[in-house]
Amino acid sequence: MKIVEEKKKERKLNKGQLAVLTLLYRYRFTTSELLAKFENQKHLQVTRSRLTNLEKQGYIGKRYDGSYKLAGKFASYYLLPKGLRYLKSIDIADPQVIKMIYNDSKASDKFIDFCLSVFRTAQALTSFYDKEAKVFTRTELLDYDYFPQPQPDLYLSIKRKTLRHYFVDIYDDTTPAFVMVKKIKKYAEHHDSGEWGSTDSAYPEVIIACTSDKAEQRLRKKLLATAMGDITVYTCTINSLNSDSEVNPFTEV
Repeated sequence: MKIVEEKKKERKLNKGQLAVLTLLYRYRFTTSELLAKFENQKHLQVTRSRLTNLEKQGYIGKRYDGSYKLAGKFASYYLLPKGLRYLKSIDIADPQVIKMIYNDSKASDKFIDFCLSVFRTAQALTSFYDKEAKVFTRTELLDYDYFPQPQPDLYLSIKRKTLRHYFVDIYDDTTPAFVMVKKIKKYAEHHDSGEWGSTDSAYPEVIIACTSDKAEQRLRKKLLATAMGDITVYTCTINSLNSDSEVNPFTEV
């Protein structure tokens, strides 16, 4: 007698689990600490439990080894192919984005740290501007051809009496200042090209969020000696965005 085994139906993910996959799709990597802050979850164990369950089910992977423990770093989580397929099945994941992030399991520690800094900056900006802010990541901008290339790390819109727009880039201690200067020059070229005109809005100002005071000082010195055309540039540190101080964290170049 031939026995036919029915393929077990995959359980539908709950709202919280889907939110985690969507978040990883937007930012590529997260930690339990960043996720808990994003969800306004006071109990870190709740967040860790959700991540662990998704990991056990094969939707997400985890990067954690002895070097993380020695450095006091949180484990980093990313989407696995199964998680990407699930998002695609419910029309959330774009094939172009899937191709881009399919091998995140092989990402370097430097790239992971950068992605976490992007996520940390996005949270800080959202907290700083409260409900006025909307933040979009690179994965959400791919379908819009009027953005400059390379794209900003984040795109920020502030809903006030006059809608304001910003390109947001993250600058870390290990990146030479000329790399960011080159990107600003690309923004200036894009501004002059008139491509942004199709949006019927003013050209975005630029915010460069630095990972340290030292990085900001080094970058500002380079930018002050650079002709930036009609581009308005502000610098700040990620820590200053997270500060409770009433001092304006943004300094125009």
